[in-house]
Amino acid sequence: MDMIYAEHPNAESFLAAARPALERRESANGLMLGIGLRLVSQPLTYGSQPYMATVESAAGLRIAALMTPPYKLQLYVEDSGDLAGLQPLADALLRGNWPVPGVMATEVVAGAFGSIWCPKTGTRCRVTMRQGVYELRRVVHPQYPAGECRAATIEDIELIRQWARGFHQDCFGDDRAEQSMRGAEEAAKSGDLFLWVDGVPRSMAAKRRPTPHGQAVSHVYTPPSERRKGYATAVVARVSQRILDDGKEFCTLYTNLANPTSNSIYQKIGYQRVAEVVDVDFTTPQV
Repeated sequence: MDMIYAEHPNAESFLAAARPALERRESANGLMLGIGLRLVSQPLTYGSQPYMATVESAAGLRIAALMTPPYKLQLYVEDSGDLAGLQPLADALLRGNWPVPGVMATEVVAGAFGSIWCPKTGTRCRVTMRQGVYELRRVVHPQYPAGECRAATIEDIELIRQWARGFHQDCFGDDRAEQSMRGAEEAAKSGDLFLWVDGVPRSMAAKRRPTPHGQAVSHVYTPPSERRKGYATAVVARVSQRILDDGKEFCTLYTNLANPTSNSIYQKIGYQRVAEVVDVDFTTPQV
């Protein structure tokens, strides 16, 4: 079956081709869809020219790919039993000299892309994280700790930047936290970042990446000295309820599957796993 590769000059063109497929499982595809929608109005919001491509056949869309360098390539595949479209995608990325630091996709898709990419580039594949994608449609309210949930203010910005750095290091294990810090700052300034306050701020969570019917909860962070006191559960429950009260049908969030504590917390307040993805780094062997 012939595959037709198309590289899209803007997010409108990309979404015209990919959006119907992404919306069929909006929760599972919310990261790509939410970023694509944001790129419509802010094409350079992630600091670089984004890469957006699709591969189609006579049967319709087979693959959608989105990357905002220096971040990883995200891949959506319509049918994991039909991965032929990965070859023309990889060839086009090589022709365009696109830097691909890694890939984020289901394990089957990430492995298949890596088996094409690594021999061509002399790199190795390394799985750095397995993530669960969760969806909530009704909050199961926990027993809340002392305190209250409030929107962050400009006076909280320095604390938020510190906590966003901690969030990034906890999630990704590196110091390249500028995007996380900037994202948390933007959320605070737009009224989308919330703190659980018991005398002083104890935990935070933000509303991010709205899609047509849902919105993600992100930047969930509690400093180590305040953990295991119910603050993260409380702020995530309140922020999730705000999203639903604002008219969205569901909330989503990503978790590190290696962290049983956070996965358990989210399930107790109503989140259910709808997908799993892996983060894969492409690394150059040391000589």
